[in-house]
Amino acid sequence: MTATNQELDQARHSLAAAGCDVVLLSSLANVTYVSGYEVPVPVGAHAEMAYGPDLALCVVGDEGSWMIVPAGAAAGAQSASRLDGVIPFDGFDSFNPTDSHVSYVASVRRGLVDAGFANVRATLGVEHRYLPFAVSAMLADEFPRLGLMDVGDAMQQARLIKTEREIALLRRASHVADVGHRTLAELAQTAGQTEFDMWKEITARMFAAAGRDVPVTGELVTGPRTTTVEYPNGPRARVTEPGDAALMDISQRVGGYWSDCTNTHVIGGVEPTAEQRRYAKASQAACEAAIDALRPGNLASDAWAAAEAAFRSFGLEPAHYAGHQIGVVVNELPRLVAYDHTPIQAGMVFSVEPGVYQGPGGTFGARSEKMALVTPTGPEILSDFEWGIR
Repeated sequence: MTATNQELDQARHSLAAAGCDVVLLSSLANVTYVSGYEVPVPVGAHAEMAYGPDLALCVVGDEGSWMIVPAGAAAGAQSASRLDGVIPFDGFDSFNPTDSHVSYVASVRRGLVDAGFANVRATLGVEHRYLPFAVSAMLADEFPRLGLMDVGDAMQQARLIKTEREIALLRRASHVADVGHRTLAELAQTAGQTEFDMWKEITARMFAAAGRDVPVTGELVTGPRTTTVEYPNGPRARVTEPGDAALMDISQRVGGYWSDCTNTHVIGGVEPTAEQRRYAKASQAACEAAIDALRPGNLASDAWAAAEAAFRSFGLEPAHYAGHQIGVVVNELPRLVAYDHTPIQAGMVFSVEPGVYQGPGGTFGARSEKMALVTPTGPEILSDFEWGIR
């Protein structure tokens, strides 16, 4: 490798502790994590032009590591990846016939042989949730001495504490989310716009902040649709009216890492009603209380309890979990719920998102979400947008 790859080092440590000799990763999240290459989100034509997902093959006990990617993406992967090499496989070719299935399986075979695992008794780590069946069948037929082990939990353990590089990327993603939410605050001052038009302006400014188009998911809901959670549920063609609630929960992927932030406004520069303010302030207080509980030595369930207590001080009950960790996927473990007793450690990064909603027949709901880094002395809030109702 040409540069230190702390993420791969953490993965190798966790995999070795699990008893793994070599690993074949197949999820977008874990391949991105160990390689540093922003594996494309599988949508559109490119997702259909190759037989299977990008893979990462890494020997646990030494420096051997490779990406297995479509030939058309090999140059980009070679440039961006922090692994030792790239093994290309055939995808669709406009001028020559290809058999992507055969080539894909052959690339895995070649990687294992080159890594020294032909006819060797060893343990191969795989992800049961994501391993293509064609690869699994080939392993059973041609590498019978390799025992397969599911490494989902080991990889989750490796990703639990973010490296300095990851924290920098999450800061950048959080900055892009700030741009989106400041744009919403500006747009919310004026009624008479469609949710489509608002979303268009919000995402355009986030793209500009990121320097390119980036994957975006989430929702922008206004009026009665803020009263229930049917995520994702917008934008729609609805035209906003003065006094409407506007709730935006938006996530974008920048450099392989995600942000996830939510805010609630009242449309048209109108003062919130007493009940709107109660719901908004309850969700904000719950978010701030849960963030404050994200301290080394506490548990994920402590953050949930803090949010729950804040809601009850307003005479309300939480409608869903209080948040989750974030990284190469939007929603990572641990989650902030009453039954998750994972210890909070410095280096974790959370999106904290408690919400409360009037329900069907109501007119208002509020969710408040900011990102926070756990430091040795307590939480550092990464998001710097202001709450929409103050």
